[in-house]
Amino acid sequence: MQVEEYNASPLVDKDDARDSGGREKFRASLSRYRLYRPALIAACVGVVLSVVGTVAVGRWENRLARTDFEGIAEAQAILVQNGVNEYVSRLTALRTRFESANDDITRSEYQTFSARLFEAHRGMLRLAWLPRIKRKERGEYEAAAITDGVPAFRIKSFPDGTVAPESDEYYPVYFSTEAKTSPVYGLDYWSIPDHRAVLEQSRDYDMIGALRTRHNLINQNERANAVMIGIPVYAKGTSRTTVADRRRNLSGFIVGVFDLPMLLQAVRSNNPNSSALAINLLPPERVINASGVDPQRWPADPNIWSTTLRIGDADWVFQAAPAGGGLMATHNRALALYAAGMATTIFLAVYLALSSRNAQQLALANRRVLELAQTDALTGLANRAFFLEEMERINDDKNGRFTVFLLDLDRFKNVNDSLGHGAGDELLVQVAKRLRSQLRDEDVLARLGGDEFALIQAGSNDQRTAATELAQRITRLIAQPFQISGQRVEIGTSIGISLAPQHGRDQEHLLKKADLALYRSKSAGRSCYTMYDDAMSAELEARNTLEGDLRDAIAQCQFEVHYQPFYDAETRERRGVEALVRWRHPVKGLVPPDQFIPLAESTGLIVPLGEWIIGRACDDATSWPDDVKVAVNLSPVQFKQAELFDVIQSALARSGLDPQRLEIEITESVLLERAAENESFIDQLKGLGISLALDDFGTGYSSLRSLTAFPFNKIKIDKSFIANLSVRDESAAVISSVVTLARGLGIQITAEGVETEEQLEQLCSLGVNFAQGYLLGRPMPVGQLEQHLEISRAAPEADEPRRDAEASEHAEAADADVSEHADPRSGAVVALIPRSGALLSLASNG
Repeated sequence: MQVEEYNASPLVDKDDARDSGGREKFRASLSRYRLYRPALIAACVGVVLSVVGTVAVGRWENRLARTDFEGIAEAQAILVQNGVNEYVSRLTALRTRFESANDDITRSEYQTFSARLFEAHRGMLRLAWLPRIKRKERGEYEAAAITDGVPAFRIKSFPDGTVAPESDEYYPVYFSTEAKTSPVYGLDYWSIPDHRAVLEQSRDYDMIGALRTRHNLINQNERANAVMIGIPVYAKGTSRTTVADRRRNLSGFIVGVFDLPMLLQAVRSNNPNSSALAINLLPPERVINASGVDPQRWPADPNIWSTTLRIGDADWVFQAAPAGGGLMATHNRALALYAAGMATTIFLAVYLALSSRNAQQLALANRRVLELAQTDALTGLANRAFFLEEMERINDDKNGRFTVFLLDLDRFKNVNDSLGHGAGDELLVQVAKRLRSQLRDEDVLARLGGDEFALIQAGSNDQRTAATELAQRITRLIAQPFQISGQRVEIGTSIGISLAPQHGRDQEHLLKKADLALYRSKSAGRSCYTMYDDAMSAELEARNTLEGDLRDAIAQCQFEVHYQPFYDAETRERRGVEALVRWRHPVKGLVPPDQFIPLAESTGLIVPLGEWIIGRACDDATSWPDDVKVAVNLSPVQFKQAELFDVIQSALARSGLDPQRLEIEITESVLLERAAENESFIDQLKGLGISLALDDFGTGYSSLRSLTAFPFNKIKIDKSFIANLSVRDESAAVISSVVTLARGLGIQITAEGVETEEQLEQLCSLGVNFAQGYLLGRPMPVGQLEQHLEISRAAPEADEPRRDAEASEHAEAADADVSEHADPRSGAVVALIPRSGALLSLASNG
């Protein structure tokens, strides 16, 4: 769809075909036309007659003014041509003086002759003699110039004016009309690319060369308002028949630099018509910029007259334009005729229109109200109301096939939070423009609100293919970077699609199904599209059922906390336990954590559940030996809650548990945001004496900065490295590196997921401090754990791991259902903490 704007005109057309409101608007428009018809007819006739008469008289006046202008311009062109040729002929006379002299011309002779040539000729900036100096003659010429009174004369390079490097030949300024102290002396024109090109052309073809240049070649910032004219000088009596002859017999160049505006002023000063024209004279060698345009050439305009002047041996462009409007047609007669005709017309039209003014104003007000009611003010797209009306209209066509898209921008909130709502509004406008570019005229695009858009794709033979292709184009287009307030912004879009009539015709059901598909896209990782299928409705029903059961479970306290021990890797002495949450459903039995934890997070039920879990863990730990620590994981969501520290402190105070027996495990992702707040929170925990562990190290960012910026007591190596320990050397290398790093920082290491003796022995050899896994002990209820702890105190230390396994055998059946369905990455079981809604992740890494 190519929706330019949802203004009144297209919307009214759709209203006319849609309902009685549209028909009423059409009747109102027809009524206004009837009211204004006499005034319109009178105005049209009067305007036509006035315009026809005015145009005819105006063209006659234009022809007269143009004839006068062209005559004066042509005369000025001849005047300028003769005047510039006069200057060029004087340069040619100087050349003749050089070529006819039997002896070398001295500096004083040159200055005397050149001064007489251009006496009373304004516009000459300098006149220079550029002799041809060969490498072996360089020192002789430099010494001679110094002897002539030119101080410290050296042949210099352009543009920096440094001493020119060795070369086969030079063409420096040797004689000049400027003072002997001028920096122009010694400047090698052969080192200036554009000047050299013009001089080489004039040498090869024995012609006069011209080039636009600056007054002062040393000043690179000066505007090029001067013209250089170069004339080759050949040795007396030599041949000039061929190019080779001319190159061989060249003696040097006569170079004159003229201030072009001053020269033209001098040439035109005595002509009475000069003030009526503004002229522009361009030498044959013009400066062309990157756009292929001469910046000093006037652009094409009907009021500019131009011609070509033959000056010297080249064609110069002459342009003339009226100055001050003196030669422009004034159109006084035409304006008088037009004013009389329009005055009569206006009088009649106003008289006839006054009676309908109120009706017109009322109609305009109604039109504006309708426009606002159907248009999104920010983006100019249709709004939700108009979109729903369009769906209803299309749906009334029983043979109609159309597709509904719902789009939601990903990471839009980050733009609002970081750059402000103004930047967010600008981003929405740019997104709307990109979406328009991908649609057809018959499609409908609307902004439903916030960062949510919707569109209807109609008239496609292969609905599914057309919808897929459009979704792919939109996804790629929105993923391209935006420029907002000078900042590069990257977002994405998630898309949900429903098809009519395949997924129904009721607009509410179609939007609901597209919304389910949109939810699936966001759950799948965002920046993608999903087409609705019936399984989504079944999943939604199952999810709603599970949510109800979860609410009942929290109210009826159907949850349990199990504990998995961890041991000293070397002595196999028990060091502590890690808390895990279980839901014992009255009908389904143990529900896998990966089924209810994400649901609890998304519904907010994780808040009371998490508060209960951390309180229960602290209460249970008070009945255990003092050397048994209890470890609890915190997730990134918890760190966004302001009351998290109060919740932990309250649980410790209520249970009486020594804070030094509580260990908080966090993943590195929680440290990536709110660095200042996180650092303060961790300092508060450390102030109580609580230990900190970095969980799942190696699976995320694994930044060394985190280890140095935060006071961790322990690093927990993820079980994915332990599982590959005996089959991949890379895993052993990674673990060895982490152990070495931790020792240097004074941090202990725990290995998760230890399941075989071979793994445990390798970990001991690598220097790991603690081990946790099914080999040493499975998760168990608190009663079995306490029995396990009693056995551990009574049994010899060497047999402790074996007896741990025996004590937990009857707990394996209870955990089997959970372990089979556990998260394949880490078996993480997540729960939320207390009043603040903080998230507590209680993970099973066994």
